Amino acid sequence: MLDKANTKNARCARCVSTVSWIGLWDSVFLAAFKGIVGIATRSHSLTASALYSVHDIVSGAAILIGLDISAKPADRDHPYGHGNAEYIVCAFTSILILAATVFLIADSVKLLVKGGHATPHWAALAAAVFSVFANEIIYRFNICSAKHANSPALHAHAKHHRADAISSFAVVIAVAGAMLGYGYLDALVAVFEAGHLIVLSAEILYHGGSGLIDRAIEEGDVAVLRQVLSHIPDITDVADIKTRQIGRNVWIDLYISLPGDRTVADVDQVSRRIRRRIAERITHLGNVNVIYV
Repeated sequence: MLDKANTKNARCARCVSTVSWIGLWDSVFLAAFKGIVGIATRSHSLTASALYSVHDIVSGAAILIGLDISAKPADRDHPYGHGNAEYIVCAFTSILILAATVFLIADSVKLLVKGGHATPHWAALAAAVFSVFANEIIYRFNICSAKHANSPALHAHAKHHRADAISSFAVVIAVAGAMLGYGYLDALVAVFEAGHLIVLSAEILYHGGSGLIDRAIEEGDVAVLRQVLSHIPDITDVADIKTRQIGRNVWIDLYISLPGDRTVADVDQVSRRIRRRIAERITHLGNVNVIYV
């Protein structure tokens, strides 16, 4: 069963890589497109929104590197594999977002204080609408892949694209409002985008940090483990269940008791049965360590 799970994980890894490359080139195009149109039409909100796509480029490149590292098998120096590389990627990209946001806030506030807002061109509105749909499509592909691959880095990257879509939608409102005579909306939305980037990056930083300190799996999955163990008659007691999420894989330590008259062969058979049953219920299983107490 574990071999089948590993084969499925390999297929998911290929899918994740393909989606990540598509998202990366999409971000490159959108960053250049929104940046050029934003500067040419003097739309500060669209120019600021281009920063979202720049972040997506950095995030996408970091994910491809992180996924390559995390896919390496366990070795003597890394007995649990290299899965935590994905959490490092999450933390790294979120710090980059926070750093870039400082510049964005300063520039946007300066625009609001100075005033003298220029009316954006209709091309800025068209670029923002296009960006909304492009980012939402890429987001849906990424979030689907993240769920199937159980990849925290790809999940964080998907959130970047959703943030970019929200940012672009806000630009649509800002540019439309500025064209109707509410010129301050352009700079005001740029400030909103900066605040949204701070919230997003803080959330991703927390997620990456919690993974680096061996975050446990969801309570619902632990309940599934207890249900599986309850259907194995040889087990007399489950003393403890310890789990950890390492990258996209789940590692499980089970502390169980068996009747005292069981032989070594019986114990080995129970261990095999436990691993087989858990592999049927828990996806992306790294290893099940059974300790008898």
